[in-house]
Amino acid sequence: MTTAPVLPPGPLRTLARRAGEARARAYLVGGAVRDAALGHAPTDLDVALEGPNSAVEEVVRRLGEDGFTCEARHARFGTATLRTPDGMRLDLATTREESYPVPGALPVVHCGAPIERDLARRDFSIHAMARALGTRGPERALIDPFGGAGDLGLRRLRLLHERSLADDPTRVLRAARYAARLGFSLDAGFDAAMQRALSSGAFANTSGDRLRRALEEALSEENRHVALEILLKLEVPVALVAGWEGRYLPPRGGLPPASSPSALWSALLAPAPEALRARIARRLAFPRALRAAARCGR
Repeated sequence: MTTAPVLPPGPLRTLARRAGEARARAYLVGGAVRDAALGHAPTDLDVALEGPNSAVEEVVRRLGEDGFTCEARHARFGTATLRTPDGMRLDLATTREESYPVPGALPVVHCGAPIERDLARRDFSIHAMARALGTRGPERALIDPFGGAGDLGLRRLRLLHERSLADDPTRVLRAARYAARLGFSLDAGFDAAMQRALSSGAFANTSGDRLRRALEEALSEENRHVALEILLKLEVPVALVAGWEGRYLPPRGGLPPASSPSALWSALLAPAPEALRARIARRLAFPRALRAAARCGR
């Protein structure tokens, strides 16, 4: 499995040193681990800090002395977004656990969890892998409690547990997004997870704004027709809005190249009757300008 050659060693070594000074351990997690394993240079870096809740604040302050730029920080949530000296985006977060009081609700976050529990809260097995960062860069040993490396080899997306989509229905939209981007298939477990999400009321409990943004991201991929086909197969549109069936969606090739949300939604909703367009706009919390562009009424 490919690892270090495609990762930027300098910033990661600096980060590991600064984390140690803050009595924390840094781990490369998520998409950066996935992309490096596939031999692709990551476009951004996700790093989890295992240690005291104050670690992110202290590491951000120390990295400022090394040419890193802080773009946003949220001390309450233990997160920060920075730019490395060469301009790469870096997302820092304390390791955490999450619980969902109601299906589809935003999670309750508990910071300070061991790295293995932090990985257990993630969406797919290929994103639930980590590499500890040392003063020489990422360590060779892969932390992979859910078999993500095997799924990478099989080129498939697999949920970590059957209630995953009930916890967060936007994960099915992310699955379509990454399947389109990576050319991966979906594991058979998505069918049962989708049914559990529907029966639990998770889609109804999720805000329209979150669902709309996740759908826009899925359909912004270059192979957007693949994402749409996956969503149709899993009957996601009708889960979002009753009556939004396949006959009211564009045929293959009917979506425009990556463009503005208004152009995307105009094409996406073109086959739908006016009443359905209005229901979609209400449920997915269209801003006024988007309603007008997509001809959804007031």
